Amino acid sequence: MNKTLASFLVFLDTIGVSIALLGGNTWLCLLMGITTVILYVKVNPILFGDYDRKRKEKIEQKREELLARRTNKEGISK
Repeated sequence: MNKTLASFLVFLDTIGVSIALLGGNTWLCLLMGITTVILYVKVNPILFGDYDRKRKEKIEQKREELLARRTNKEGISK
C-alpha cells in the first residue's frame, strides 16, 4: 500500500465518521470506530513511520545523554 492510497483511506474514514456522528446512527458509529482502529494500525506506519522512527531515535539519544550526565554528577559528588 502506498502513501496516496493510505491517505485516501484516511480521508474516506474521516468522511464516514462525520456522517455517522451527524446522522446519529449508533451502529454506523461503532462500525466506523472499528474501521478507524484497523486503519490506524495498518496505515500509521506507512504515513508516519519515518517520523516515529526519528522521534524514537531522538528520545533515546536524549535519554542516553541524561543518563551520562547523571552518572558524571554522581561520580563527582562522591
